Amino acid sequence: MAVLLCSADTAAGQASLIPKSGPSAYGTARAVPVGRGPLAAAQGADGRLYLAVSVSDEVLVLDPDGTPRGRVRVGWAPRCLAPVPGTPFLLVSNAGSDSVSVVDTSGAREVARVAVGREPGAIAVSPDGCGAVVCERGAGAVAVLDLSGLARDGRVGLAARIALGSAHVQPRAVALSGARALVACARLDVLPVVHIEGGRVEERVRLPVAGAAPAGVAVTGEGDYALVTLERIGALAVVDLLEWTVTRLVPLGARPRGLVIDPADTTVYCALAGQRALAVVHLDGVDLSTTDGRPQFEEISVGAGPSSVALARVDDPAV
Repeated sequence: MAVLLCSADTAAGQASLIPKSGPSAYGTARAVPVGRGPLAAAQGADGRLYLAVSVSDEVLVLDPDGTPRGRVRVGWAPRCLAPVPGTPFLLVSNAGSDSVSVVDTSGAREVARVAVGREPGAIAVSPDGCGAVVCERGAGAVAVLDLSGLARDGRVGLAARIALGSAHVQPRAVALSGARALVACARLDVLPVVHIEGGRVEERVRLPVAGAAPAGVAVTGEGDYALVTLERIGALAVVDLLEWTVTRLVPLGARPRGLVIDPADTTVYCALAGQRALAVVHLDGVDLSTTDGRPQFEEISVGAGPSSVALARVDDPAV
């Protein structure tokens, strides 16, 4: 099975679809017009791509080859979306209506909506599909959702809201590591580590540069490290999740934002909002615990102002 990269090119109003057949083996990017303000993409259980289009208050449905298959009306200004493992459902955060929509991909329709705090954004769903953490960008908090009843009767509950500091810290991205959530906040010089069941911030990892504007976060496949994009300095901070310290900085490019890791070859893909490109960082064989060695680096050209990038699995490597 091959990989398809999907870049949400916000300023260009398009999605860039890039087939990957192996390490550093990429096909020609296909630009698909999607409307004003695409912010995020995800693959549903049906294999199709779903894009949050903020200006039209919709989720656009695409086949992996870029063919449009419909639109799903959700709340105001959808910002992020995430599939719920083991179900046909997607969660969609609606920044303008302070809610999270549940979209049934089998029927391409919204089936539920739950109220959360102000300006929800990034979403991380647990591997078992029983819970999710949602960044409340306008409230300086995260919402914890109970998804245990979703597959049974379509219910989603708000289990807790956990403050990260003041209301102005602007949580922008979240990733899960076991029972913890790692939250990148644009106006914090630390990485808050939230104990989800305990409902508290249990660690604050000091980032190496003040005012660097953390924008994205992902956890490596082994769960040993978190990778945090620092938008203002164009770098990736590597965080040791045992020691809760930053071990190294990796240069990326202008204004790095959302990122994703291909677990098959530990390649990192990051949207560079300032230079119409995806940064590609090869971590295979790199010791992240030290500053020794230098990762291999390349770029893939996409449309203007990419905000995020997602991975999809496809049967045809030529798609």
